[in-house]
Amino acid sequence: MKYQYDLVVIGGGLAGFTAAVFANGLGKKVAIVEKGKLGGACTWNACVPSKALLQLGLRIRQLNNYNRSGTKLASVNLQTENVMPYLHSVLENISRIDDFASLVNTGIDILNGEAVFNGRHQVSLNGQLISAKHFIIATGSSPAIPPVEGLSDIPYYTNETVFDIKAIPSSMIVLGGGPAGIELGLAFAWLGCKVDIIEMADRILPKDDTELSALLLEYLNAEENLNIHISTKAVRFQSQTDGSLKLEMQTREGKISEISSETVLVAVGRRANVAGLALEKAGVKYTPRGISINNRLQTSSSNIFAAGDVAGPIQLGMMAEKQAILAASNACLPFKQSIRYEDVAWVTYSEPQMAHIGLTEDEARRKYGNNVRVIRYPLTKVRRAVMDHDTRGLCKFILDKNDRLIGAHLLCSHAENLVHELQIVKCLNKPLSKLHTIPHIYPTYEEGIIKRAADISYTIKMQRNPFVRLVLRYWPGYKDRLDTVISRL
Repeated sequence: MKYQYDLVVIGGGLAGFTAAVFANGLGKKVAIVEKGKLGGACTWNACVPSKALLQLGLRIRQLNNYNRSGTKLASVNLQTENVMPYLHSVLENISRIDDFASLVNTGIDILNGEAVFNGRHQVSLNGQLISAKHFIIATGSSPAIPPVEGLSDIPYYTNETVFDIKAIPSSMIVLGGGPAGIELGLAFAWLGCKVDIIEMADRILPKDDTELSALLLEYLNAEENLNIHISTKAVRFQSQTDGSLKLEMQTREGKISEISSETVLVAVGRRANVAGLALEKAGVKYTPRGISINNRLQTSSSNIFAAGDVAGPIQLGMMAEKQAILAASNACLPFKQSIRYEDVAWVTYSEPQMAHIGLTEDEARRKYGNNVRVIRYPLTKVRRAVMDHDTRGLCKFILDKNDRLIGAHLLCSHAENLVHELQIVKCLNKPLSKLHTIPHIYPTYEEGIIKRAADISYTIKMQRNPFVRLVLRYWPGYKDRLDTVISRL
């Protein structure tokens, strides 16, 4: 049967854009169906704007800290009404780099509207039928809205609307202590907004290392304008006569209290965008968590694939890109590949930043028992951190019995950059000690943290070597002082 397209990608966000470009590169006839702006959540209302806002706030925080320390720099006079126009200019600059409009020049058709499946090989779009041999569903996700009494009766923001505010509010209640809630709450606090973050769990960032999560909470609660309430449930919202919004909240122990703010931001998670696609007509199965896929990213209809947030199980930009390339490859090429989720990594742009790869310490001990070794390295021993006047943080390296890196968790400045060297080591299934022989530039965070951890791992391997132990114990002129080496690293 002849189809109009080899591949139609539904959704023009990161996953859809990547899949379409890859398939087009293989010489396939490709179309993207998008009902909104090309670029999706990452470009317009998630990854990019939140990081740009954080960077602006961080600059102000750093200036204020230098001024408090006695190093008098220029005073900060923030014009809050200029923040969002600045942010939108950054987004436009990013979109010019991605250059979505040029897709048409490469041979990719851009079709505007909402696609509705009529069958496995056909969708309806603006009253017309579009056929394709394969489809990739990459419709992304939307903010999940919790069933809190009174929330639907008050104005509130999500990540899709918060960047459209005209000026920084005086106060804000943030529902959710996950990455989005922490990042946005911290950014607004740095910009002068009094922020209260409400989290039902007993800690923030519940997917991250327990020890580092607790340490980060301690640091964040010391930030000006920021207060985080863990083990606390949002019970009821009410509008007040003065225009403020009141929240009644309850701790796990049953204590009731109230706080008020000018605005509310909901950041409790994401839900897959499956509504309106008529997936049943295409035989595509899905659950409230998203479209069901196998390890080749095929849905229950073998010619239809899914990638990105709508497929899960990990809703991250890097995973959307990885899934998109694999889905396009499997749709267009005769040999099929399977996806691995063991190599996922992420960073929460808190202050300090929190980077995560592989297993946490708790997860590793549950999986491997006592055959786990953990190297902890505090920032107080890092010369560059001392130079930068910020020794907050702790880095943890989780190793198996063969010294292979099975997890790493960094709570420190520049964690977003440090984690990639460790990710390479882990993905290549190499021992951490391999980095011991690679010169690192001094004085950098890479040298002060990654290289030092590798040196420690190498020295511990020496301690465990039977021949080395015999030499140090019995050979004339030698003594086992390797513990001193480790303590000095």
